[in-house]
Amino acid sequence: MKTLTILFIFNSFHHTSFSDIFHIFPILSACAQNTAPAKDRLTTYVPNALVREMQMVRRQMIPPLLSEMIRSAITLFDGVEFTEIPSQCSVCASSLRRHDLKKKRFATLSVDDIPEPIFVKVARYRCSGCGRLWYADEPFYPDTRHGVILVDLATAIAKKHPFHRTARILEALGIRIDRGTVRNYAPRFSVDSTEMYGIPIPNRIISLSGLIAEGRSVKGAELLAALRLPPADRALPRSPPPEKEEGEEE
Repeated sequence: MKTLTILFIFNSFHHTSFSDIFHIFPILSACAQNTAPAKDRLTTYVPNALVREMQMVRRQMIPPLLSEMIRSAITLFDGVEFTEIPSQCSVCASSLRRHDLKKKRFATLSVDDIPEPIFVKVARYRCSGCGRLWYADEPFYPDTRHGVILVDLATAIAKKHPFHRTARILEALGIRIDRGTVRNYAPRFSVDSTEMYGIPIPNRIISLSGLIAEGRSVKGAELLAALRLPPADRALPRSPPPEKEEGEEE
């Protein structure tokens, strides 16, 4: 029996082209797992970490069309103002007056490993009677730090994959959400989705395709209507802000 010894040395795996990686992947995978017959088995010296990384890269290749659709849906919100709110306080029925415009982080994209934050602006109103502070209808679920479509996407994928795998798929899509956050969101929300290229895509993201195709700036009310979001939960008013408050919320 002839034994063939192969030594693979990569000085920098991250500088190896994807085409080269996928060409040799079946050989590496079979060798590392020793699945060949005993008489033909190769004696290999392949770093396990390298094989795992290559397997991860191959499984997480995302079709550009899908990635661009999701990215376009997220960037549609960039800089949009949300100002819609009932004219009266839901506690004391007094009139509301505009207090300020709050800048809130909607998402963080990753472009060439550089974070690209997406912000929206949400108007806040002060009650002239009881002094309570109210937020306008906004594209956020209560007690979350990401926009609705980001939470929906993480939740939909987490129904099919483990939390760490979900975080990696989001990263492959160019979205920064860690697995701890995915673990927090997944059991709290129920999301309707449609599978595309093996990935469950929330129907709310798909519903934005019409506005994306129009290629124009949109208003906050249009986005909320497209997402079919109910009015913001105003059961509990927000506490009054400090006198000198930063206008940005992470």
